[in-house]
Amino acid sequence: MRRLPESLREGARWRLLVLGLLVLYFIQIDNLMKVRPDHAFLSLLVVALVLGNARRFLLDWSPFIALWIAYDFMRGVVDDLAGKINIAAPYLLEQRLFAGLFGGQIPNFAWVELQQAHASAGWKKALDSFTSGLYAMHMAMPILLAWIFWNTLRDRRMFYRFMVSFSIVTWTSFATYFVYPAAPPWYVKDFGFVQPEPSFKGAGAGNLIAADRWIGIPLFESVYKHLNPNKFAAIPSLHSAFPLLILIFCLKRFGRRAWPVAIYPLGVWFSAVYLDHHYLIDIILAWVYVAVGTLLGERVIFPALFERGPMRRALADETVQGPRAPLAEATARG
Repeated sequence: MRRLPESLREGARWRLLVLGLLVLYFIQIDNLMKVRPDHAFLSLLVVALVLGNARRFLLDWSPFIALWIAYDFMRGVVDDLAGKINIAAPYLLEQRLFAGLFGGQIPNFAWVELQQAHASAGWKKALDSFTSGLYAMHMAMPILLAWIFWNTLRDRRMFYRFMVSFSIVTWTSFATYFVYPAAPPWYVKDFGFVQPEPSFKGAGAGNLIAADRWIGIPLFESVYKHLNPNKFAAIPSLHSAFPLLILIFCLKRFGRRAWPVAIYPLGVWFSAVYLDHHYLIDIILAWVYVAVGTLLGERVIFPALFERGPMRRALADETVQGPRAPLAEATARG
């Protein structure tokens, strides 16, 4: 591998240090109150101000900001506009497809029954801790990967490619929540097939409350009761879509070295069922949204915007990219 000039190596070490500090900050915030996108954006904005590129940050990251604002404005709107929540149909489809593999029950209820039968088992406490922590990071992880592309690697092209596909998957999912609001499995377990009252304020934490009992405070129950904008955004599962997007773009950027990242989506998919938050059909449909969104983004939207369209100057702006090209070349050879 060709040795990098000292200035580039110093710059790379500095960006890695910044990344490490951000990761530690997100972990600490997640332990205290759960990471929200506004926490992440404010933190990254402060870092961008220190690094002297806050204007570029606000321009490049505006899609993330718009998505979060849209998601937050969904609070109480989706179910009010749609009226009827789809409760029985997803459950019955899940039962038809998968109950035969789980003793006549849907996978979620089979796991809940097993957990109830071993409420004090050590493996259950370990799984509760692992799955709740993994599941709660679904907003922070895409932001963290985007930061790695944008700042740590200075790979603006990959950052924009990721941002385009991420936006397509998220916006199409938001649209689906308006067209087809669906109840998650925890709602069926707690309330049956009865339509929710207009003032429904169910916590929506599912089996994450098991982690609350273990740590001794109603952390997840409070987060999902007061900070979850839409309790009927089950199909598709964005908790399942984001980790798959992360794996795909890690493979695109780092090649075969990124395959260990597959542990993350596999863990989240298991957690979604184990914690009674999503049916398997929610997860499978999320894969479809990711496949379509990534193909559309990579083959149509990104080329139209960044190679032939109004955003092509962003990729040609060497004053922002700085020394990225030699560093990326050396990393790819490494």
